[in-house]
Amino acid sequence: MLPLAAFAVLWLDLIRLLSTQWEAREQYAYGWFVPILALGLFIKKWPSRPLPGLQDYRPRTKDQGPVVSGPLSVVTPQWSVVGGLLLLCLLLLPLRVIYDINQDWPLISWVYTTIVVALTLYAIYLAAPPALVPGPWSAVSGPRSLVLGPWSFVSPWVRHFAFPICFILVAVVWPWRIEKGLTQGLMQLDTNITVELLGWLNIPAMQRGNLIELATGTVGVDEACSGIRSFQSTLMAGLFLGELYLLRRRTRLLLVLGGLTLAFGFNVVRTLILSYQANAHGLSAIDKWHDPAGFTIAIACFFCLWAVAVLITKWTAKNGTTKDQGPRTKEPSTTDHGPQTTDHGQKSVVSSPSPPVSGPWSVVSSPRAFMFACGLWSLLCIAATGAWYRSHEIKDAGVFHWALALPEAKPGFEKIQLAPRTIKLLAYDLSTTGKWREEDGSEWSAHFFRWNPRSIQSVIQSRMHRPEVCLPASGFKQLTESELVVFDAGKLKLPFRKYTYEAGGQTIYVFFCQWEDGTENQAGLQASKQAGRLQSVLSGRRLVGQQTLELIVTGSASLAEAETLVRRQLPELIRPSGD
Repeated sequence: MLPLAAFAVLWLDLIRLLSTQWEAREQYAYGWFVPILALGLFIKKWPSRPLPGLQDYRPRTKDQGPVVSGPLSVVTPQWSVVGGLLLLCLLLLPLRVIYDINQDWPLISWVYTTIVVALTLYAIYLAAPPALVPGPWSAVSGPRSLVLGPWSFVSPWVRHFAFPICFILVAVVWPWRIEKGLTQGLMQLDTNITVELLGWLNIPAMQRGNLIELATGTVGVDEACSGIRSFQSTLMAGLFLGELYLLRRRTRLLLVLGGLTLAFGFNVVRTLILSYQANAHGLSAIDKWHDPAGFTIAIACFFCLWAVAVLITKWTAKNGTTKDQGPRTKEPSTTDHGPQTTDHGQKSVVSSPSPPVSGPWSVVSSPRAFMFACGLWSLLCIAATGAWYRSHEIKDAGVFHWALALPEAKPGFEKIQLAPRTIKLLAYDLSTTGKWREEDGSEWSAHFFRWNPRSIQSVIQSRMHRPEVCLPASGFKQLTESELVVFDAGKLKLPFRKYTYEAGGQTIYVFFCQWEDGTENQAGLQASKQAGRLQSVLSGRRLVGQQTLELIVTGSASLAEAETLVRRQLPELIRPSGD
């Protein structure tokens, strides 16, 4: 049990790293179930694992000669295999250091998770009982060694347990561009269909981007949901049910596609219910119905998909269609000192037990030694990561450098009240919001949010909410985006990025600043880019306070004119610490 316990450290640490996104982002909340379901599938498949003996990797013809008999010697791995395993293990250390403060970086998440999966598949290969492999070696007689290479990833045990081990990949965060494109497409299609259905119910509704305008107010996509959550969770459920009932590949594909269609249909129903309640009882009814409708739809979608999988299984059994379960070989009869004999059709193979492996190859040839070594290396990577960031702790990680001072004395000033759901999604520690009108006729709105250095989740939350992510969800269409520009605010120099949006026939200019405590040379939004993330790793910046400022200006003739107004007003809006 000691090697298993040591190897479990690698997986437990991976789950802990992935769970940050499961907790911070609602569409990945299903990830908590993935390790449990994967473990259940592994336990379910254990009794049906391939037994020792002859394992055919390819169909044999009548023209082929008899299967060679002879003792099976010690498995001798090639240097390429040893080098590949060593490289994967060594990569765990730098990737673990990077991943620790970039748990929202899909590239690192996928690479790190794939390495853990690959190491686990190799451990499964080593744990498999010895088998004689026909094919290219059929012309060889006498004692010989099997060479680990391309065959290692098609061995019966690896194929048998590959799905439960690889199932964790469905809980990894999707690349941002793919997720954004899919989300925007689902939102627009969902909104369009819902507006049409509301028209059939004699409820006046108009689509504005991804928003639904009703007589009682506007239903945003945050309230109606984009459908990406049910899309991803249903994808996971379809894959799981296909493996649970051992459906054929084509049937599994149809089950997944059918599940995704069900998910989208149920999500339209959910959006319709929320819009209907908002029209009948006001926008306040959305908070009451949002979560119950979401849970009900999710449960209904899962049970409908489950029912479809059961019906397919019964139909398959009735029609005698075979499932995707590999053939088991006959259990060989063994003696303490005699040979092993395995029957496989009309062929027979006689092989001898393999002697234990010793020497420098033991770590990569013995499953126990390999798993124990991986576990110890994982512990070392965790310890080294903690030591690296503790040695680079920033003294003023929680120092409040500046805040927003709203011009409350201006005529028409008004506080902006955020919806409870928005507050929950942002998860900030401090906020200052307001809107007003300047003497030149321009209209301003400001949103300032502060995240204290509580945990890595607070850092991730600050990175997640920026104009190109949040504004399109409110019906804004992005037209332009600039590189970082430094604005003077008294003694401070704040990095801003400029955007131009269009909404409702009106041009809107957005200026966004992201600030990180403990540094004078601010990277702004570059801290969320790949180079900025790596720079944070090299400088050891793990838990630091984050704050953002978003200024929205309307009524200006151009972006240049809006920028001039912002540069003029910014020193009055920024209050440095200590003032």
